[in-house]
Amino acid sequence: MSMSETCDSETVVMLRDDTVLEAAKLMRRYRVGGVVVAEERDGARIPLGIITERDLVVEIMAPELDCMVITVGDIIDLHAI
Repeated sequence: MSMSETCDSETVVMLRDDTVLEAAKLMRRYRVGGVVVAEERDGARIPLGIITERDLVVEIMAPELDCMVITVGDIIDLHAI
């Protein structure tokens, strides 16, 4: 069995200003464990990083932060520190 037969090649991409709530909803809708975070530069989407289910649990849910205010870009920035 080839890799293409066992893996779904669809990648979910979000922009850095999208909320983590939107990220969780997209992960659920597409049944994925992570999303690529990108930003628009000169008409192109440049990948900045990946947000995973674990990021949402550890960084947002456990400390009880507001998932409707925190953006996926905030998590990417946190990982850059």
